[in-house]
Amino acid sequence: MFKAEFLFQDGGTLTVDVAPDQTVLEAVMQADAPVRHDCCAGTCGTCIAEHLDGGAVLDAGTMALPLTAEERAAGLMPTCLARLTGDARFRVPYRLDPPAPEPARHAAHVVSVTAASPTVHRLLLELASPEDFSFQPGQYLRVRPPGLKAVRAYSIASRPADLPLVELLIRHVPGGQMSQWLRDGAQAGDRVALHGPLGSFAFDDRAAAHLFIAGGTGLAPVLSMIRTMGPGVPALLCFGCSRPEDLFYLDELRDLAAVRPGLSVRVALFDPAGGALPDGVVQGTALSVLSAADLVPGMTAYLCGPPGMVGAAGRFLAAGGLAPSAIRAERFLPS
Repeated sequence: MFKAEFLFQDGGTLTVDVAPDQTVLEAVMQADAPVRHDCCAGTCGTCIAEHLDGGAVLDAGTMALPLTAEERAAGLMPTCLARLTGDARFRVPYRLDPPAPEPARHAAHVVSVTAASPTVHRLLLELASPEDFSFQPGQYLRVRPPGLKAVRAYSIASRPADLPLVELLIRHVPGGQMSQWLRDGAQAGDRVALHGPLGSFAFDDRAAAHLFIAGGTGLAPVLSMIRTMGPGVPALLCFGCSRPEDLFYLDELRDLAAVRPGLSVRVALFDPAGGALPDGVVQGTALSVLSAADLVPGMTAYLCGPPGMVGAAGRFLAAGGLAPSAIRAERFLPS
């Protein structure tokens, strides 16, 4: 029997006994320890931890993982695929106390569906029993509309203080069941099944400054974090979209920057398609509007968006001196 010790963001620790025939996550689940997980198959990224030292190997074979080669070299690994060869220590990017709420089934109804842009829907839900639901900024929900078998995961864009209302930002996928429902079938009052909250993407309340890099609807979880931050917290948001029809929430971001001293917002559009750029928007990507001078001591970075953007941003930040524990990413593999 080996021991896996987990170090949490708030300095808390816990130790789990791991048998030779178990993965680290299997031992965590057997012990009912508050280490976050979801798919248990290495694709969602929720159970990823930083391997600090000791005997641990990744039992992934040739399967694809939501990690870059650089992240794996830095010691990041899904605990659902990690096996111990000796005692080992891991670090996770969230607090032990208070622990995140346990995922559960919830019911909600549609308040409204609006077009944030031609390719992005804003879905506003109201929970049926808000007293049974809580979440931490950065977490996501699995959503199943009425009459559909499709279940999809979406990050929460609203604040915990906004409950019982929950805001989701959903990219239109041609031919997708969820997209078709949002565009053609969703009506106020429709009952929606939810499972959550889920995810380990979390705000670091110890950081001296915060850097948010978001692409497309990857804006949702960082928007929840920014909306929840205290006043005067130094923060920079770099937000990018591909085409003019994908760009959304410009007014909301400007309003946030206006009422939150310490928050700066930079918005980029990759392909203006020959048209004029909106006021305050530059041509480029979410990463191209960032420079090495923006990286300051004690900063934590949060990345969410297309896998290519997340990987490139992670490499840029690591080259700029940010430690793996200071780079947080919402990672996933498409289903």
